Amino acid sequence: MSELEPNLTVWLLCLCLLYSRVAGEYPYSWACNTTSSTCTRLIKASEESFTPHTKCKLECVSTSEEDKGFFSTRVLWPRPKHISGNSGKTAVVDVTDLAYEGNTNDIAADELDRLVEKFKSKYNASQTGDAVELILSFDVKNGTLVDFTDTSDESYELSITNSTSEEGEVSISALVKASTYFGARHGLETLSQLALTDPVDGKTYMVTGIEIEDSPYYFWRGLSVDTSRNFISPPVIKKLLDGLAAAKMNTLHWHLTDSHSFPYVSSSVPQMSQYGAYLPGKTYTSDDVAEIVLYAKKLGIRVVPELDAPAHAGYGWQWGQSAGELVVCLGKEPWTEYCLEPPCGQMNVVNAELYPILKKLYTDLKDSFPSDWFHMGGDEVNFNCWKSVKTITDFMETKGWKTEDEGFMKLWDYYQTEAYKKLAEARAEETPKAILWSSRMTEGDDLSLLSKEKYAIQFWGTTVGSDAEAKKHKKQLKEMLEKGYSVIMSNHNELYLDCGFGAWVGAGPNNWCSPFKSWHQIYMSDIRQWIEEEEVQITEAKAKEQVLGGETAIWTEQTSDSDIIYKVFPRTWAYAERLWSNPSKGKSGELGSWEEAEERLSHFASLMKEKGRGTVLSNTMKPEYCLQNDGTCVLESKSSCTKTLVHPGLVVVVLVLQYLSASFS
Repeated sequence: MSELEPNLTVWLLCLCLLYSRVAGEYPYSWACNTTSSTCTRLIKASEESFTPHTKCKLECVSTSEEDKGFFSTRVLWPRPKHISGNSGKTAVVDVTDLAYEGNTNDIAADELDRLVEKFKSKYNASQTGDAVELILSFDVKNGTLVDFTDTSDESYELSITNSTSEEGEVSISALVKASTYFGARHGLETLSQLALTDPVDGKTYMVTGIEIEDSPYYFWRGLSVDTSRNFISPPVIKKLLDGLAAAKMNTLHWHLTDSHSFPYVSSSVPQMSQYGAYLPGKTYTSDDVAEIVLYAKKLGIRVVPELDAPAHAGYGWQWGQSAGELVVCLGKEPWTEYCLEPPCGQMNVVNAELYPILKKLYTDLKDSFPSDWFHMGGDEVNFNCWKSVKTITDFMETKGWKTEDEGFMKLWDYYQTEAYKKLAEARAEETPKAILWSSRMTEGDDLSLLSKEKYAIQFWGTTVGSDAEAKKHKKQLKEMLEKGYSVIMSNHNELYLDCGFGAWVGAGPNNWCSPFKSWHQIYMSDIRQWIEEEEVQITEAKAKEQVLGGETAIWTEQTSDSDIIYKVFPRTWAYAERLWSNPSKGKSGELGSWEEAEERLSHFASLMKEKGRGTVLSNTMKPEYCLQNDGTCVLESKSSCTKTLVHPGLVVVVLVLQYLSASFS
């Protein structure tokens, strides 16, 4: 027998013992490192010493004075404005059997009751007898479910306290204070992240002794979804809404129509969807829209419709022979000369019959979508298209407009003025709040064509780069802000979710806006820092007033029901914290850095996959090992912890030694 054989026998025996333990019972327990607020996975010494990962994660509080109020909990997303009093303790509760004491103001109790039932549905009944009583109550000034508007108050306060009765009975009291239904809903969303069920012991642990004061930094926090290029079904739209609401996003911008299809069923102009839908079943009826809008409303989300025009208008508009030609350049080839992607299509803006039809559509959309904003589209107008149509150039000649850029800008302005008049008539408002995409009309002297009292600009250009196109985009954004325009950020270099996939027109590994925008990049998309770096001449107060917020955007050339959820989440969740908390950009590992956010976002994404929380199956961020071993899957040191790469074989040796030590102690 060689000298190595006895050693090999010992190693095999140790591994077999380790395997038998893993196969027979769960061998791991977790311990809190209060310096880094991370939980370390260990082999438990006994059943009595077992600390579930969930319990450790909720209780692991930093002892650093510098971290208090911010790093007092690692489980919340988005991070609240202010946290205090975390005791670092939990109690086992049975959420399904909570004692609900109602609202102190007794206003719209039914709506709040429904929120409580939704909250309870996230949990299973406790299988243990050691759960303490959970008492939930509201102090909400007005819990009536109303349409979400710019003035809706989303702030809330949450306190979780524990008390002991004279008989020695321990109970946990959770109180949500808010002015509105929306604040109350946000408060319960936060509470649900502080009460987590452990997958091993099945118990639900709730943080005790904590107070939270919270409100959003930006009031516009959304996702833009294109349902024209590929139809997205109502159930999937609802799933998107579930994901948005969980992270306190409040806006779904619905890009309903484009040159590809017109799936919206207008009761006044039914020909639009008859000619424009891909198939009879691929439409959004008034019932579909009403159901989605109400579903969103209950989640604290407004749905803002977009009817893109005068470009991006194609199939659906070709029916109007009796009204004259409503659309020009429809499917025209070679498409590269008349639009940016096939099929081409642009409104015949000189046809007087177009505008009454627009008013009918605007009226139907107002009735379908009770939003205080309306998106009019307005980007990528192609002058070559209009120039190729004789009726249009003849009209321009009668106006004395030359058929060159300056003249076509006047034609475009003519359309925008007439369309806005019809929008005002349809909405019975003198100056309805409209949104336009950034475009040729929102740059240089042409920006003066748009009233800043009427329009907000959704900026989709780039905020980085030194080439001519990038410089033009950055100058455009700077001028919009300095001239006092309201802006919604959707800069494609950081916030377009369809970037980084293979080309769909022609060959190649990249589409037009590659590379892929990672969640890290999206999380760090901070317009405040850009304003400072670019020396935009605007005060901090004005910037806060004019930058309404932002939206990630998913264009669906290469996206459908099967993959849209994975492309939207978790990246839109990353942007949710930027828009809600907007923490100042910190150094690596500090608040405001993606390194600090990574562990919390990973935890949140994992939580959202649970059935009770909507089963929002986001794109996976990292191996499950990293979720069970906080702070290990990093490249550089984080806080005071230095991470070192370890050979897998050494890990096995350490585990065996830990097991032997625990077994013989």
